Amino acid sequence: MKRSGITQVFLSAGLLAAIPPALAAGNWTEARNDAMGGTGVSSSHYGAAALVNPALLTGFGDEDDISIILPAAGGRVSDPDNLQDGIDNVQSAWDNLENEVNNGTGTPDSVKKFSNALRDISGDKGKAEAGVAGVITVPNHVLPFALVAKGWAKASVKAKVTDRDLAYLDAVQAGLVRPAGEDLDQLTSRAEGLAALVTEYGVAVAHPFNLAGRDISVGITPKLQRVATYNYNAIINHYDKADFRNAEYRRAENGANIDFGLSANITPDWIAGLAAQNLVARSVDTKEVNGSQDSFKIRPQVTAGTSWSNGLVTGAIDIDLTPASGFASQEKNQYAGVGAEINAWSWVQLRAGYRADMRHGDNNVVTAGIGLSPFGRVHLDVTGLVGNDRTYGAIAQLSYTF
Repeated sequence: MKRSGITQVFLSAGLLAAIPPALAAGNWTEARNDAMGGTGVSSSHYGAAALVNPALLTGFGDEDDISIILPAAGGRVSDPDNLQDGIDNVQSAWDNLENEVNNGTGTPDSVKKFSNALRDISGDKGKAEAGVAGVITVPNHVLPFALVAKGWAKASVKAKVTDRDLAYLDAVQAGLVRPAGEDLDQLTSRAEGLAALVTEYGVAVAHPFNLAGRDISVGITPKLQRVATYNYNAIINHYDKADFRNAEYRRAENGANIDFGLSANITPDWIAGLAAQNLVARSVDTKEVNGSQDSFKIRPQVTAGTSWSNGLVTGAIDIDLTPASGFASQEKNQYAGVGAEINAWSWVQLRAGYRADMRHGDNNVVTAGIGLSPFGRVHLDVTGLVGNDRTYGAIAQLSYTF
């Protein structure tokens, strides 16, 4: 073990750095929507529609032209057990004990410190999400479309301390056995890390209709999708972050998927929307490592939303009708979000929101953000979030309209 467990969470989620790849909403990252509680099914800007609901591609004005998001990037970490400090303590205690044993000593004090450090992290866990996205949107009155590259990563780390190891260390402290290097090398306590990295490349298109006097839009996004899973499972005293991405722990599958969206103007200021992402269910197994195996489930995720806007104030509500994608061994998540935006002076936007997991498997978060859009051409959006159980996150986005 060379680094803290929560650092490994960031590293596993940070695999996104190599490719264009979400945050509060589960499988997309967009600073404005994330600041408004992860809403966006009916309230997304047309330039971000391909990330959330492709039907909203038709929501551009006569003055709007090409929109480019490059990039949107963010991450979130939850460390309820302070796993970072706990595994740092294990690291330090192990180094001291190993040095003493190699020198032919191994004092009861060093054994006690290592045993206590293991007990302190038993069952502790941490998790993270991260993402990057890029979108080029071309509005037009024939067939508005967008090129989108996005991805999303979920990672978790937990410490699994065995009774066998604690009993051995207790026996050493009691003087029943002497600490030996070969015995320490057979410790069975483990650090277990799981991560999934999903990358997607697609083309979103939309078309408006008028039905019974109402403006309705339908959109689809066919896309290529690659799912890579990582199952890092190592003896805790041999844990090394550099090994996490080794091929022996990674398994990947390529495939195709599709998103669908629908929006309807109830009144000129009130819009309802429905988004169905990943309509093709997929299951990608991890590699089996030390007898441990899991499966990452790409689940069709359907979300309904509604929003109201008068140009100055926007309010939105989104509710997931189905659970989000995740590992089979972990609790399912299904979110509801509410948010608002004030568009002050047309070049400063203030946003806030709240997002909750209706299945209580994830932490609820309060979100807030600010947008700056001088001259309406360059847009800088920054978002932060905070939640219970030491949950923190941030998103930054740069976009352009021509």
